[in-house]
Amino acid sequence: MKNYFISTEKSLLDTKKIWNLIKECFWSKNIPIEYVERFTLHSLCFGAYSIPTNELIGFGRVISDYTTYAYLCDVVIDQNYRRKGVGSLLISSIMNHPELAGLKTWSLRTTEEARKIYENHGFSISKELHTQLEINNLNIYSESFY
Repeated sequence: MKNYFISTEKSLLDTKKIWNLIKECFWSKNIPIEYVERFTLHSLCFGAYSIPTNELIGFGRVISDYTTYAYLCDVVIDQNYRRKGVGSLLISSIMNHPELAGLKTWSLRTTEEARKIYENHGFSISKELHTQLEINNLNIYSESFY
């Protein structure tokens, strides 16, 4: 993919652009920009950039102990660059990052629509769903307590 590159360099991240990309997604509807600033600080972040402008066109991040487990989240591609291979390049770059090599478990949550791209990278529906527990409040950013 000669028109794009992936980087973990935090100085290249455009927090406002990331916020604009994810604030309308179902998993982060109405997320405050301060939360985006905080999670970029505390996660291994991957930006997808257009060449030659270096414009951020995609984002994904990993929460991990760098030894056994990684949670892939907030993967999003600018609508103008979808279906051009950017998402696949981003996921491949994340999965092959040297700090994440040899992990026992990767996990993520996705939509039915996006599932195929992750399956192409080795993900599958968990056979052990009965062992997965969660607290899930997708409306948290719309509530008035923060």
